[in-house]
Amino acid sequence: MKSAVPETKRLLVRAKMVITCDTDAPQCGIDFEALGRIDNAAMLIEDGIITSLCHPELAEGRHGGKPSPEELDLGNCIIVPGFVDAHAHPLYAGNREPDFAARTRGEPPPLGMRYTIEQTREALLDPVAFYERTIRPRLHAMLAHGTTTLETKTGYALHKPGETALLDLITQHRDDPDVPWLVATFLGAHALPPEFEIEREPGFIDYLIDQVIPAAAAHGAVYADAFCEPGFFSPEQTRRYLDAARLHGMRLRVHCDEMAYGGAAAMAAQLEVDAVDHCNYIREDDVRAIAERGIVAVACPATILFLDLPQRAPVRALLEAGAMVALASDYNPGTSPCFNLQSVAYFGRKLFGLSAAEALYAVTRAAAHSLRRDAGSLRVGGPADFVALQMDSPEEFGWEFGGNLAAAVVKNGELVR
Repeated sequence: MKSAVPETKRLLVRAKMVITCDTDAPQCGIDFEALGRIDNAAMLIEDGIITSLCHPELAEGRHGGKPSPEELDLGNCIIVPGFVDAHAHPLYAGNREPDFAARTRGEPPPLGMRYTIEQTREALLDPVAFYERTIRPRLHAMLAHGTTTLETKTGYALHKPGETALLDLITQHRDDPDVPWLVATFLGAHALPPEFEIEREPGFIDYLIDQVIPAAAAHGAVYADAFCEPGFFSPEQTRRYLDAARLHGMRLRVHCDEMAYGGAAAMAAQLEVDAVDHCNYIREDDVRAIAERGIVAVACPATILFLDLPQRAPVRALLEAGAMVALASDYNPGTSPCFNLQSVAYFGRKLFGLSAAEALYAVTRAAAHSLRRDAGSLRVGGPADFVALQMDSPEEFGWEFGGNLAAAVVKNGELVR
């Protein structure tokens, strides 16, 4: 007896416009025509894959003899690829509002990262409850605002049992339908945990290299990341850590020169990492090296605004040099409690002078490239991850902020909002 063949799930989506972001055009100065504008679009999705885009037969309702698909009419919306957040720290417990309140009074934050580490370690005593009560609602909110792919960092446990438990949560839920696709990044070199504050380096770096990196690789880490910053981890320390992570099969990305210049981006360029993040204090030589090596610069404008940082990433110089620039949330409890990439696009336009098309490129194609993911574009044969935005014109992207313009979010061909 032959087993039944599963019926193909087919969905026909109509919209007044699709911006595909399926282009090889450079980001600098790009317009929506070059970014892939299709008016009066029809898109056919079969089992989560786009099989036709703006095909005349689809627009006329003919389907090649196959059963008619379900239809989703988004005629008043502009469809863009699902957003890709290339820098986020959502796996934390605890409320850092007191730190924010203290900063508004001009006082030092009373809690700091040590509080987050303590709260996260305690939450991980029951990882199932931690995920269901705290992490899952957070991730679902990100998806509902259009983020369909999320770089998901560890870094708030900072010991082997906690970091591997965080990676296990990512692995267990990375493909869940109600959250974004999760890309696991091991951020072991984030800060010194309490038990290493007296010893400082090389004790903690040695511990990470000898014990935690091998375990992280075994528990699903795709990337390794480090906070290479004066007062945290030096370029020499970071390079030792990243070299070890690469030997264990992880790809590399780095927090670079966020609050002061420390030579982090120069070190990262020599290693030819996939992404350098923040980059507020990088110099002209760094800009050239990033562009020449095809490294994506991931700018985090919400962090700049939240911390009132006096210097911002040289985004226009990077673009003019030929580099790709992504915009990311840096979502975390202490320096950027913002998970909405629609608002981040506004901050990117406001702080860096990006056009609407450049900003959309930054939260889709550039961000996906920084993660080496098949995401951030809409094309035949590609994944059906997209967001339908309530806008009259694509030029409005990154103009309104603070709310949610997503009328619909589709992930893997399924309507999730």
